[in-house]
Amino acid sequence: MYTITMDRSRCKKDGLCARVCPADVFVQREKLAIPELTNEQDCIACGHCVAVCPQNVIEHSEFPSTTTRAIQFEQMPTTDQVLELIKSRRSIRAFRNKPVAKDTIETIIDGARFAPSGHNSQSTEFLVVQDKAVLNKVSALVIEYLKFEIKRFANPLFRTMALLADRNSAESGLHEIPGFKQMIQMFESGADLILKGAPVLLAFHARQTDGYGDVNAQLALQNASLVAHALGIGHFYTGWVLAPCRAPMARAWNRRMPSLLGIPSENNLYGALALGHPIPRFKNIIERKPPRIDWV
Repeated sequence: MYTITMDRSRCKKDGLCARVCPADVFVQREKLAIPELTNEQDCIACGHCVAVCPQNVIEHSEFPSTTTRAIQFEQMPTTDQVLELIKSRRSIRAFRNKPVAKDTIETIIDGARFAPSGHNSQSTEFLVVQDKAVLNKVSALVIEYLKFEIKRFANPLFRTMALLADRNSAESGLHEIPGFKQMIQMFESGADLILKGAPVLLAFHARQTDGYGDVNAQLALQNASLVAHALGIGHFYTGWVLAPCRAPMARAWNRRMPSLLGIPSENNLYGALALGHPIPRFKNIIERKPPRIDWV
């Protein structure tokens, strides 16, 4: 259990801590009363109480005063600046033959770790792959997986079973087979369509027992994407790296990529970004489809 204390002599009785606490650890029983600490065992260590108190009268064992700082509101971007960053971000698959500095990668991860997470679990873990030999093995494993899919869809018995189990998924898989064959041919000719020569693979993983581990990882990935874009680092979401992890009716494949990357057996791989210094620099923002909105 966490240790939470309050300097009651300096409390201004504004009740902000009680208003923002998601676990009702702070309770203000009446207006202008000093909030009381209750149910401290339910604290999820979100830090809301420490972050909101204008008088800094709350101390939390998880957040020593040496680790907190005042928000620099003058550094906040405008709405237009935030939207410009979001709208100008694009997937980049052409990279310079230049390593990405360690401190740059750490800055990207620093932004990623501040993503929201279910029940404040902060479940996402990160793996940075820079070893060229390992990156090559990642691409090769994806190609091996595509060969596996081609082979099993060529089996009439498997096709029948797959169609009976999930017709839409099976038909989608059959539709992809010609593309798989082309990717294999190009890979064997020397072209890497999986990582596109990116010098860094940033993987996002979490314990299988975390109920929102997959969602948390995707939120962290999006944060990382925007920070990378702000830093001028090109990147793209590597869906192919995750494909073997989600192979339907092929559980033996699901652990091969995490094992190759050295991800603990109790964790699942939920996302990955290929990172590198971009060759192109996009000049225009391209419009998207209108949002589909229902107002209730």
